[in-house]
Amino acid sequence: MGWLGSAAAYIPIGAYVLNNQDADMVRSAIQIMSLIANCIVVPVAFASLLTGAALSLGTRWGLLRHYWIFFKLLFTVVAVFMLVAYIQELSHAVSIASQSTLSSTDINILKDSIHIVHPGGGLLIVLVAAVLSVYKPKGMTRYGWRKQLENKSSTELYTTPRWIKVVRFAVIVLLLLIAALILFK
Repeated sequence: MGWLGSAAAYIPIGAYVLNNQDADMVRSAIQIMSLIANCIVVPVAFASLLTGAALSLGTRWGLLRHYWIFFKLLFTVVAVFMLVAYIQELSHAVSIASQSTLSSTDINILKDSIHIVHPGGGLLIVLVAAVLSVYKPKGMTRYGWRKQLENKSSTELYTTPRWIKVVRFAVIVLLLLIAALILFK
């Protein structure tokens, strides 16, 4: 939840940079964005990934026993990679913003490197992970099912939950669309 809040607080500053032409204000906002990203968002993101993995291993839920935990782990890893990619762009923007004078070309370069797509996508992924944590949809992975059968706590036959089939289909369609966009660009 800390990652969710810090990412949500970060987006309005990015929107401010995109809608402002004053060089000093843009410089200050980018430095604030860098400070928030490097001192709050990145440490909270890595802490979220590490504590989530550690807590799931120490509970009955397990790390790879339930689909919702697996997807939450997957979403968190993707969001961390998105964050690392964005931090590199932000570092480049900070190096440009730290110049003593900023021309209109520099401001346009800064606006091109500062966008809302990465933070917005990361926020969406973290929000989905938080929703999964609250609702905990049913469904065990094949590994989880085998472990449960080894413990002889259930003798039901394994069936894949419908929501897993829908998510699997949506991911395949999304990957095909992305591949088509890349191929036909």
